[in-house]
Amino acid sequence: MITEKDIQTRIAELLAENGFNVVASEVDEGFKKPAVFVKVYPSSAVKLTCGGATEEVTDTVEIKYISALETTEDCVDVANKIKKIFFYDTFDISDRKLTVQEIEFEIEKNALYAYFDISFIQYVDKGEEFDPMEIFELRGNV
Repeated sequence: MITEKDIQTRIAELLAENGFNVVASEVDEGFKKPAVFVKVYPSSAVKLTCGGATEEVTDTVEIKYISALETTEDCVDVANKIKKIFFYDTFDISDRKLTVQEIEFEIEKNALYAYFDISFIQYVDKGEEFDPMEIFELRGNV
């Protein structure tokens, strides 16, 4: 199963691999600019099979970029970098290759916010244990 923490970790790794200074989301002050913060939270979950053996999960990713230059132009450049990393190519999380269908950007007080959803289908392990079947008999006209 893929968790929000798995997604957050992988998004942070991809950003760091592309030269971004990724800061832990819990840090509010005292960080070096430019800085990037990553948050991931659940948006929806839909049962796909009777009994809930599989589900379609949608998680929202929020990337916040704090500019050192404090200019809109810098934020626009970073928006294009983020788009290149996540929008045009697939990326892997655990055993999956994921794609992003839409990214929304917002610039507020010289900080860039990027939002996108990641949707995937996964098996739900309910922790149920069953005795193995030993004998299986078919009856009838075979």
